Amino acid sequence: MNNSEEQRFRRCFEEYSRMVYSVAFTMMKNSADANDVMQDVFLKYYQNMDKLTDEAHIRPWLITVTMNTCRNDLRSGWFTRTIHRDEPEEGSYEQDFGEKSDLFYAVMELPEKERVPLHLFYYEGCTTAEIAKLLKMKESTVRVRIMRGREKLKKILKEETV
Repeated sequence: MNNSEEQRFRRCFEEYSRMVYSVAFTMMKNSADANDVMQDVFLKYYQNMDKLTDEAHIRPWLITVTMNTCRNDLRSGWFTRTIHRDEPEEGSYEQDFGEKSDLFYAVMELPEKERVPLHLFYYEGCTTAEIAKLLKMKESTVRVRIMRGREKLKKILKEETV
């Protein structure tokens, strides 16, 4: 790796590592697996750096690779045979990102089909069109999932305050 490649990789890691980790954490629900996914994603980025020359494509590429890596890990024989907690680890995400709220835990309770679009929309600032492209679904489907996710969040948060 020459100096310019190293700087490019470092710049990409510094700019996108938080995003990659948070998307991985949203899908994997624990910091150890999210860190493993993040390492895999940046290894894949390093291996494909020469093909990823357009800066506008790096962010969507990283999100797509992160989600695909998570899905592959979640379906793997090893992962399905190990015991994983259904709830996110207490303190892990907060230590990394300062996020400690009932809303965060409520989002993590949602099913993946609503949790991921909500996360991408609110936490990563993706548009519904970008999310539709990333998730390979219609934009109207993304909007419906975000709407349903919001409704479920309201219900979850209302139950917690009672």
